[in-house]
Amino acid sequence: MAIASHEDRPSPQQRGLADLPRLVLFGLAAGLAGCGGSGRIHIASLNYRAIDPPAGPAPGIATLDLERCYWWTDEKGQVCVSMERKVPSLLGRLARFTFQMSLVLEKPPAGRARDYSVAKRELRALVRVGPAQSRFTSVAGIVALYSEPGDRLRGSFRLLAAREVNGLLGGWSRPSAYLMTGTFVAVHDPRRGRVIADATEAFGWQRDTPPRTTERAESAGRAPTD
Repeated sequence: MAIASHEDRPSPQQRGLADLPRLVLFGLAAGLAGCGGSGRIHIASLNYRAIDPPAGPAPGIATLDLERCYWWTDEKGQVCVSMERKVPSLLGRLARFTFQMSLVLEKPPAGRARDYSVAKRELRALVRVGPAQSRFTSVAGIVALYSEPGDRLRGSFRLLAAREVNGLLGGWSRPSAYLMTGTFVAVHDPRRGRVIADATEAFGWQRDTPPRTTERAESAGRAPTD
């Protein structure tokens, strides 16, 4: 079987034209998204050394529906996307679940769509269950953004991420590899978006200086270990 070369692959703009039949579906999704945006994320462990608790993570794929998703452009011209899901608990703050995630990419699509290569700085995510928390940072991957009516951005991603868990006695665990995939519809709201993004970078998880384009291949980062 012949394998298509990079040149044979359709550009984001060509994919946008081929995507016209899906505009009706997007319209329905945008209506469901409401004024706060929406999204869905799938997370799976890539631990090949142990499986099933307590020795290792469960074999399933965790799916999380997001209730808020925002985008904006920062002072450096980068497009930023942040999203979150909070689930209250009958036990109060001690058992409340929080997921927050932010993406910082290069400038927004100039046309219909754009693909972005992901290295170490693009993704930050926080998962908190009561006092316990874990953090995700990107290692490699791809994000696609599509400009949509109503000042919205539709997006999809496939990311290799490193997860670190905060220990009860302080400090962080060794990074373990996870696959994160998902889709989202983001509404333009810099104020609410920055609140989520700041939380994902808090306590030492800030992003570094954006790498130059020529350094992107070298800044892909080390693969996380389990």
